[in-house]
Amino acid sequence: MKDEVYKSIGFTKNIIICIYDLLLLFSILFFLSLPVIIFSNNELIGQNIFYRIYLLSIIIGYYLWFWIKHNQTLGMKSWKSYIVNKNNGKDLSIKQCILRILISLIGGHLLLIFYKHSLQDIVSKTKLVKSS
Repeated sequence: MKDEVYKSIGFTKNIIICIYDLLLLFSILFFLSLPVIIFSNNELIGQNIFYRIYLLSIIIGYYLWFWIKHNQTLGMKSWKSYIVNKNNGKDLSIKQCILRILISLIGGHLLLIFYKHSLQDIVSKTKLVKSS
């Protein structure tokens, strides 16, 4: 992986990958929330801080697992792309993954409208590239 020439993916492909991953993540959140909702005795759980932490940990776990183990999420795999460390072309560190997730949660993709790279790519020193 480190001897390859990396080609960045375009704006449209990046957005489509985000949509794919969001759809997959929503389905995971739905199914993992069912037991909580069923056993909540009709209480309003949306305001519960522990429930929010539970959902956030699922989201972070989804991205951490796929980026650390495979360098790509299921959405990235569908569109033949993966993520690399911009500095050395190797696998991402846990710190880079967490930084990338947190910045994307606050709207890091908005920078794609004005610039070639997303804010999370710039700050975490990562790059979303095409597979060969």
